[in-house]
Amino acid sequence: MASFSLTRPIHAACTKASSSSSTRRVIYRGLASHAYLPSSNAQAGPSNSGRPSSDVPIEATTTSPTNLTDDQKRLIDSIIRVDQAGELGANWIYRGQKWAMDLKGDKETSKQVEEMWDNERHHLTILSHLQTQHRARPTMLYPLWQAMAFGLGAGTGLMSKEAAMACTEAVETVIGEHYDDQLKALQPLLQSESPHPSIPLMADILKEFRDDELEHLDTAVEEGAQKAPGHSLLSAIIGAGCKVAIKVCEKV
Repeated sequence: MASFSLTRPIHAACTKASSSSSTRRVIYRGLASHAYLPSSNAQAGPSNSGRPSSDVPIEATTTSPTNLTDDQKRLIDSIIRVDQAGELGANWIYRGQKWAMDLKGDKETSKQVEEMWDNERHHLTILSHLQTQHRARPTMLYPLWQAMAFGLGAGTGLMSKEAAMACTEAVETVIGEHYDDQLKALQPLLQSESPHPSIPLMADILKEFRDDELEHLDTAVEEGAQKAPGHSLLSAIIGAGCKVAIKVCEKV
């Protein structure tokens, strides 16, 4: 199976709810997404060439498979549409949370939110490239997701820092599982005799973004997500809402 991901270790804290101590786990964040960035913006890879995407064939970022079955085309279309909509929603959740933290004068939490938001901006940029490259149909519900996501972020942010972090924890839990499901769905294409180079690259990007989301989840837990009033109920409601949004965006 072809793979173009260059990786580097990222240490993210994973805090257990039953203990004040934390264990460290290593996340390998793929640099696959940098294949879509100008070389001057890409981080230096192991070769220090300044372009970690140098091993990626140009076809991987500029062309789309032409030999897919209708079901495979629908799969690629659905993956890109759902993930682009999800990253749009994540951007507006963090925008709402930052607005709330700035309003309350909580500079420390505002900075944490800004750092996570910066990841989501990058994700959305890359998914917009993928949407154009593969001519995937974007969701028709952008205005609805924007309004709902900003309201969720602002609302939980105004409640408390812990509620905002509980929101992040719930969202990223669902999104992490969702990326895993998409990677499983891509396996038949990846294991085909000669997969189009854009498909292994897409899989590497999904892995990279999944690991970013898991870092956000770890941060949220470390910052008191599980201390939020009504944590279980809040998490259940937000998680269920995310799952509904995913199902809707698969079709609309």
